[in-house]
Amino acid sequence: MVGEIKNMLHKHKNYFLAFLSGVLLITAFPPFELGFIAWFSLLPLLIGCMNSSPKKAFWVGFVFGIPLHLYTNFYLAHVLFPYLPTYLAVIALIALICYISMFYGLFTAFASFAYQTGSAWFYSLSIPAAWLLIEYLRSLSFLAYNVGYLGYTQWHYPLILNLASFYGYWGLPFLLVFFQVILLGILQQKYSRTPAYLIVGSFTILLTSGMLLPQFMPLNEGEKELNTALIQGNIHAEQVVEENREDIVEVYLGLTAEAIQNEPQTDLVVWPETIARINMGTGKEHPGSIVALAENYEIELLYGARVRDNGTLYNSIAHLKPGQDNLPLYHKHRLVPFVEYFPMEELLNRLLSLDLLLGSYSPGEDITIFNIQGIPVGGVICFESYFGDHTRLFAAQGGRHIFVLTNDAWFGESIGLEQHAQAAAIRAAETGVGVTQVANSGITISFDHQGRELFRSGKNHEAIYNLPLDFTTRETIYVRYGDYFPAFWILFLLVATPATLLFRKKTLDNNHGSSGIS
Repeated sequence: MVGEIKNMLHKHKNYFLAFLSGVLLITAFPPFELGFIAWFSLLPLLIGCMNSSPKKAFWVGFVFGIPLHLYTNFYLAHVLFPYLPTYLAVIALIALICYISMFYGLFTAFASFAYQTGSAWFYSLSIPAAWLLIEYLRSLSFLAYNVGYLGYTQWHYPLILNLASFYGYWGLPFLLVFFQVILLGILQQKYSRTPAYLIVGSFTILLTSGMLLPQFMPLNEGEKELNTALIQGNIHAEQVVEENREDIVEVYLGLTAEAIQNEPQTDLVVWPETIARINMGTGKEHPGSIVALAENYEIELLYGARVRDNGTLYNSIAHLKPGQDNLPLYHKHRLVPFVEYFPMEELLNRLLSLDLLLGSYSPGEDITIFNIQGIPVGGVICFESYFGDHTRLFAAQGGRHIFVLTNDAWFGESIGLEQHAQAAAIRAAETGVGVTQVANSGITISFDHQGRELFRSGKNHEAIYNLPLDFTTRETIYVRYGDYFPAFWILFLLVATPATLLFRKKTLDNNHGSSGIS
């Protein structure tokens, strides 16, 4: 019996190694937050790649993804099971885990191939490039879904977050994987003396440049602060989906009045996502009670609203200033797949006998900058804070602070709240501007221009937060050049992979020819 178990473990050891890597990496995510483990947790996975053929390595990577992404995405059960039939909720969750795990299978299949080329230069650079590529691919198309990304484990290390200001988010996973590939190569003595120096030197230059050079980027000091009231109303998820919003608005009106009584010098009040409703007529029609509040207290207001314009529904941010009704709206660009956007809603409802609003929102097109007492600020909505390529556009157009208006009531007390809040730290570091997330039920949180946490709320309770917003900003390479880093490494893979194969073929041919002559 013991012998059979040993044989089974030996036969499937690469899958056990992959599973171990997935479990280890879980500890780098909430609530454990052991981000340093992400610098070592992939070593068992990489060993499994080295010992497998590309075909078998695909399943090694697939196995790695299952425990990790079942854990990081299980918060969706709070949404799926209450609102879908049980069988469909289970299918949806399994399909998501398998979809994400497939990307890791592609990564490990390539990593196995890269190791088998025998070129230390090629596999040392191409394996981290391949990881970057699979995360980048996951961020594209209407199925884009960035939860559980490796680089988010570093959100609470301000020095390391400088990498995001230089390379964008993408520098974080690249260097995390690059470090572990090098470490494994050294431990297994895969490098000759000269390549070891050069490869370690390349990693050191990328790491130190990304961490230190941003410290010398120009700072723009904020000329003044804005006394800002952030309102967390803790409205239940069931109420949020209702068309009638009067009760929700009343809660936020009462909390806003209390906030201003606590701090009479309040300049700006911010409410979270989809609190009110706006019907576009000849002009914007803000709810009369909100207009009266702004005029009575002489404050400006940013709030989330469902906006209907000629039959088209948008998830939007509205700006209200006393005496002005023609201020611009921002319509959400990146819609949540299968919730706010679905291309075959009627067909799916009919096939599965459902009655769900699966895709009622339309995406916006414009980047809106709000002028708050002469200070330009931007705002994104919920899911959009996971996308640096979108958020950077607000900083590129002069925004000196970015608000994330969200409603995370769907996720209960789960780690989905922490994961979403932490994305704002990466966006702050990337853009070099402060980012403040205002949530309906928590977590309301604020970061400065380097991604350092300033404060955070608790979960699922009604609260008011008075915050003096500082508008110090830092110029970043990422805002200026966007996703240049993944573009470079994709180009590297396209050039280096066939070149390595060609060189390997010539070497084998020469060796074969030499052996034939002798």
